[in-house]
Amino acid sequence: MSNENFVVIYVGAGEINFGSPEGPWNHSLRLEKSYGSRLVALGIIDPDVARSKAQIALKVAAGIEGYSETASWPTVEAAAEKVGTNKVSLIIVGAPPHFRGGTTSKTNLDLRLLTAFPQTKNWLIEKPISAVELSDIAGQETVLNAYQECGTPVGVGYMLRALKAVRVIQEIIREKALVVMGTQARYYMAYEFARKPAWWNKQASCGPIVEQATHLISLSLFFGGKPILPSVRTHTVEHTDAPGKLSKLGFDEATIPPECRIPRYTSSIWTYEKGAVGSLVHVVGLHGNTYDTEFEVLCDGYTFKLVDMYSSAPRLFTRRPEMGAEVELTIFKDDDPFQTQIDALIAGKPYCSYEDALETYALTWAIRNAGEKERA
Repeated sequence: MSNENFVVIYVGAGEINFGSPEGPWNHSLRLEKSYGSRLVALGIIDPDVARSKAQIALKVAAGIEGYSETASWPTVEAAAEKVGTNKVSLIIVGAPPHFRGGTTSKTNLDLRLLTAFPQTKNWLIEKPISAVELSDIAGQETVLNAYQECGTPVGVGYMLRALKAVRVIQEIIREKALVVMGTQARYYMAYEFARKPAWWNKQASCGPIVEQATHLISLSLFFGGKPILPSVRTHTVEHTDAPGKLSKLGFDEATIPPECRIPRYTSSIWTYEKGAVGSLVHVVGLHGNTYDTEFEVLCDGYTFKLVDMYSSAPRLFTRRPEMGAEVELTIFKDDDPFQTQIDALIAGKPYCSYEDALETYALTWAIRNAGEKERA
């Protein structure tokens, strides 16, 4: 192992990079585990400098190495002025997607970063890659080309691809020379404590498929391959439908314009270029705070069902031809796909490229648009 310092710049001082009580997101924690005393957190880029300084203070108070001289920069340009030509091992772009993925003055964060830090050895971009519908004007393809031309590994944070269970499914498919017949994704959200109005406004957050189900769409493409976007068909239950009335809303939905309110139930189906069929069901309907997610891959004689993907012990149910109706259960204890995806990126083999992420983004928008067109 190299004894060189591992130099990182965090873009965004929020939960993606520094964690929260609600979920396992926390990239800084994974880097600290991997690099220990070799970690040098050069700085945090965030317009909210007070928030950046607070995160740094927490690290220093906890005695975590690598943060004693961490800077707080309000802009990319301010950071570039201080960093100069120094090489950076990794930049993690964890700013909200509304500021990324495009070429306008509001969305060109990626392009500014690539210009400011051309010596960067690795890039990790959070999902989704943008918050504006795909178009030439928006410029998502321009950003893709810029990352492809930078000449260094670029990964996007679809961490479910890095699960141990996913690698087991892949290995069986390779070993048995199986052909994927279909993928089925199911995402049931517990909405009772989701009280941030912006999340319920599809004009602000792009809606639950683009913003939330995107992880399962990425996993679907990982096994199914390229989707045929014109094949997408979607049905929804909307807030105006009798089954769409929610009894546990934690905020006043009257503050959201009716035309901007999110669907409660989304069911979509599409075909892949290789002939398989993909499907997704997303529901905003569970109470409490525990989500229910499942993902299936179906092949001739084999079914693979992955559950508890967001927990520390995902479970894989495998049915093989020789087992009849019996199902084999494998539990993957202490699996940390966030750690695995960072390790793979640094090794030059990211699980999700920017091109892969753009395909995922395109399919999520196709699902949303198909649902709105069907309703219209």
